[in-house]
Amino acid sequence: MRLIPRRRSVRVENACAASSVDRDGLTLTTYNIWNDPKHAADRYRAVAELLSRREPDLMVFQEVTPAAVDVLLTQQWISDGYARAAVIGGEAGDYGLLMLSRVPINAVTYTRLPSRQSRGFLRAELALQGAPTVVCCIHLDSGKRSARLRGWQLRRIFGSLKPANDAVVLGDFNMRDSENTRTGPPYLDVWPALRPDEDGFTEDTSINLMRYDMKDKHRHVRFDRLLLKGDRWTATDIELLGTKPIATDLPRVFPSDHFGVACRLTSRSP
Repeated sequence: MRLIPRRRSVRVENACAASSVDRDGLTLTTYNIWNDPKHAADRYRAVAELLSRREPDLMVFQEVTPAAVDVLLTQQWISDGYARAAVIGGEAGDYGLLMLSRVPINAVTYTRLPSRQSRGFLRAELALQGAPTVVCCIHLDSGKRSARLRGWQLRRIFGSLKPANDAVVLGDFNMRDSENTRTGPPYLDVWPALRPDEDGFTEDTSINLMRYDMKDKHRHVRFDRLLLKGDRWTATDIELLGTKPIATDLPRVFPSDHFGVACRLTSRSP
């Protein structure tokens, strides 16, 4: 276990020409795209197709491998329109993180967390007129026995965001409902805030037969989340992505073992 996080700068590639932009709304997505080779290229293309229908302002991904990057960046709409920052391979192993943004991003860093599983988080500032909004793409340790470690990891992440007035934390939290008290104020957990009567499971073997085939047991958990901090934005919509098989002739193959999450934020500024 690494007890001391290591923080380093991350290069932004295909950076947008504008130094800052003005937006009254933002769309964001998070997707753990599963690093298993099972139908990998087809699954990654399916993820890209899903996202192309929305062209979000910012997309983050977990469990990103070099093969996944190759597929995603060969999509012209991504290669032409998005700045990118990534930590792939090496210190991240098969648990790479990727951030793609149509909004200019800067001050991108990667911080390794205390972890048994090579986990860390990408942190970036969205260059928006007025004041930046900080975005963190995270992937916490998995497993019930790692609950205490996840609490430690979250404290490190939230500590890094204390100076930020406005922030979004999104990704694979690997948290069970018994851990929900760790994500209270000043952070808003958007799914239960907007859809309190819906479970929002992002691993759901009642739907995702591929996930069931992997483990031969049922699981229903909301691992993938989006948290919002600050007064600049209000969350107006949130939904799941990738809840159908990738093709009619592959009814037990889904884009990932997780569902993705898409969220829309609207500016509170007059």
